[in-house]
Amino acid sequence: MKTSSLHILAILAVAAVSLRAEAPRYGVQGLVNVPLGDLKTYVDSKPGPGIGVHGTFDLGDGHMVRPRLDYSIYPEASFATVKQTASYLSLGGDYLFFIAGKPEGLYLTAGLSAIRWSFEHKDPISNVSSNTTKAGLAFGVGYQWNATVGTEARWLHSQVASGFTADALQAGITIRF
Repeated sequence: MKTSSLHILAILAVAAVSLRAEAPRYGVQGLVNVPLGDLKTYVDSKPGPGIGVHGTFDLGDGHMVRPRLDYSIYPEASFATVKQTASYLSLGGDYLFFIAGKPEGLYLTAGLSAIRWSFEHKDPISNVSSNTTKAGLAFGVGYQWNATVGTEARWLHSQVASGFTADALQAGITIRF
């Protein structure tokens, strides 16, 4: 009985929030990823460009939810006769909290995502590709300059394997339509 009461309460809370929300806005973002941790070594510290699409749902009082889809690739790293590349496709969502209580100015963000990592290692003897899907975390700060343009800096973390972390600092420009 307690479990179904909690489910009903959760459904009512979501319904109340959705009734209060304004119409969604959609947009794109351009990204630059600076690799950290084990990823930095794998791609020889080379930053990677990225692009993405997102939707923003203003829940009022400075609270916003942003589902997003991002793709980034790191340039080929060369170590003597070995060449390595890395890329990812990320599907996730972010929570944004605007300090001023309205969707403009300074905001904090936190997010969760599923990240599809692709790695390729080429040497004179072999060509090995691997793919894995892992969870990702993101924390950052941004500034919404006007209703259309914003900038953001985020720290991304993903544990690719037991001995391999793929962290990055990400800087981006967002444009909403």
